[in-house]
Amino acid sequence: MSYQWEASFAAPVSVPSVISSIVVDELLRNGIEWVVYCPGSRNGPLGFELARRAAAGALRLQVRLDERSAAFVALGISKSTGRPAAVVTTSGTAVCNLLPAVTEANYSGIPLVLVTANRPPEALGTGASQTVEQTALLTSQVRHVQQIWSGDMLRPETNGVVRSQVCRALGIASGRRHGRPGPVQLDVPLSSGHPPEDLAAPFPRGRRDGEPWLRMPSRAVESTSSHEIDLREPTVVIAGDGADLSGLPPHIPCVAEPTVDVGDRARLHPWVLDYVLPQQVVVYGRPTLHRNVGTMLARADVDTVLVDNGEDWIYAAPHMKVLTAQPIYRHDLSPSWAEELRAVDATMRRQWAEILTDDRDRRTGLGVADTVLDTLEPGDVLWLGASNPIRDVSLTGSLPAGVEVLSNRGVAGIDGNISAAIGAALARPNRRVIALVGDLTFAYDASGLQFGRLEDVPDNLLVVVANDSGGGIFELLEQGDPKYRREPYGNTFERIYGTPQNVDIARLCAAYAVAHRTVEVPELAAALRHCRDERRLAVLEVPITRAELRDVHTRARRGVDAALDSASVLHALRETPAPSDLEYS
Repeated sequence: MSYQWEASFAAPVSVPSVISSIVVDELLRNGIEWVVYCPGSRNGPLGFELARRAAAGALRLQVRLDERSAAFVALGISKSTGRPAAVVTTSGTAVCNLLPAVTEANYSGIPLVLVTANRPPEALGTGASQTVEQTALLTSQVRHVQQIWSGDMLRPETNGVVRSQVCRALGIASGRRHGRPGPVQLDVPLSSGHPPEDLAAPFPRGRRDGEPWLRMPSRAVESTSSHEIDLREPTVVIAGDGADLSGLPPHIPCVAEPTVDVGDRARLHPWVLDYVLPQQVVVYGRPTLHRNVGTMLARADVDTVLVDNGEDWIYAAPHMKVLTAQPIYRHDLSPSWAEELRAVDATMRRQWAEILTDDRDRRTGLGVADTVLDTLEPGDVLWLGASNPIRDVSLTGSLPAGVEVLSNRGVAGIDGNISAAIGAALARPNRRVIALVGDLTFAYDASGLQFGRLEDVPDNLLVVVANDSGGGIFELLEQGDPKYRREPYGNTFERIYGTPQNVDIARLCAAYAVAHRTVEVPELAAALRHCRDERRLAVLEVPITRAELRDVHTRARRGVDAALDSASVLHALRETPAPSDLEYS
C-alpha cells in the first residue's frame, strides 16, 4: 500500500495508525528512549507502533498490566536518568490510575509523559463504554494537557499540527519551556483501536536527520537576582530533595537529606539543628524529612535565605528574609563556628554508633539501615522507601562516596516504591540497585513485581524489606505515646496506626516468581554480599521489632544531651525549650 500525504486522502489508510505513528515518531525525536505500555483496546494502534519501533531498536519498551504500577515504573526511569519517560494507557479508568505517580512527579519536578488514548470527541458525553472526561482528570497535577488532533479524515496540515503539539508538551515536561520539569499529558483520541492492516505502512515524515519538529532551546534564566551571604555570621545550610549545591563553596558543611549529592563537603547530622543557633540559614531544594528543619525556619531570630530553583512554591518559612536565584558567598566560616558544627556533629554520630552496638537496638529498622549502608559500594544506586527507611539512613550513618540515592520525596508516599525501584533498575542495567523499604511499603506495591512472560526483568535489583509488622513510623509520632496504648484507647493504636498485615512475603514473592530469603539482622551483611554475586531480582526479608523503637530514639537523645552538656559545647540555644524526643513527622 502506498501512502501519498499530499494526495486527496482517499487512499485506504488507517487514520488512527497514522496519527499513532506520528506521535510515536515525534516522541522519539524529542529524546524519549523508554516507554512503559499498558495493554488495552483503544491504545492498540499506539501499541503496535511502539512494538515495531522497539523491535527496530529505536526505543526500549516495557509492558505492564497495572497502570498505577506502570506510571511509577516510568517515574523511576525518569528519576534515574533525568530524562522524560513515557507511559501509554487506554481510555477510561486506566487514566485515573496514573494520578499517584503523576502527583509525585509534579511535586518532585520529574519529567513524565502520559500518552492516554481516548475515544473520539463525538463519543464523549454519550454514555459510550470507557468514556470519561480524561483531559480534566489530572489537570491539578500536570504541567500541560494537550489533546492531539483527531478526525476521520487526514489533512495536509495534520502532520505539522500533531508534531508541534508533541514538541510543545515535551518542551514543557523537560523544563525547556518554563524552566520547571514535570508531568504532561498527551491525550490521543482515536476513532478506532484496530491494529494497522500494514505494519510497515509509511506515514508523514518529520524533519530531516531525526530532528524534532520544533527546536526548543532551554529557557534562559529569567531571574538574575543575587544576594550576598556573609559567612562570618554563624550560618547553616539546609539541603532538601532536589537541591543543586554546585554554587555552594565546597568547604561549607550542610544538613542534607540522603537524596542530595553533597560532593566532597561534610554532611551534618540532622540533629545538629537542635543544638546550634545560627544567625542565618540558607535553604536549597525542598526539605521534607525532619521536623526540626521547620522548627528552625520558623524562628523569628534567624534570617532565612531560600535559593530559588524555579519552583512555584516557597518553603514554609514564615520569617523568610530573602528569595534569591544567585547566592554570592563572601568570606569564610569563622573557625569557632566551624568547630562548633563539627563537634556537635561528631557527638551525634558517636552516640548513634554506640546505640547500634547493642544487638537489641540493631534488630530495628535503624540496624537494617546501618548494615545496608556498610555494604554499599561505589556505583551502587540506593532506593529508599518513605516513612522510616529514608530517615533511618539519615540518622544512623554516612552515605558512602559514589553511591546515588533515589527516593520519592515529592509527596513522600509509600505507594509505588517497588515499581519505581524497578524502573530505576531497568534504566541502569549495569549498576546494582538496592531498595530499602518497610513491610507496609512492600505490601502496598507488591504487584509491581508482576512481569509479563515476554518482558525484561531487572536482574540487578535487590529489595530489602525491613519487616516490623506494621507502621513503625507512628511509634515515633505523637500517636505512639504510651498513653494511647492504655484504656480507653485499648488496641486502637495497633488497629489504625500499626496496621499489621496478614501477608506472607515469601509466598507472595513465590507467586511472582521472585527469589526470596528471610535473614536476621546479624546475617544481613553476609546475605547482601552473597546477593551481589547473583544476577537475579531478589527480596531479602529482615524480621525486626518496632516495640522498642521509641525507646531507642529517646536513649539516643538523652545520650547526646549528656555528652554535649559534659563537653560544654551547647550554643545559646540551651536557653530555648529542649528538643522533642520525637524525631520527625
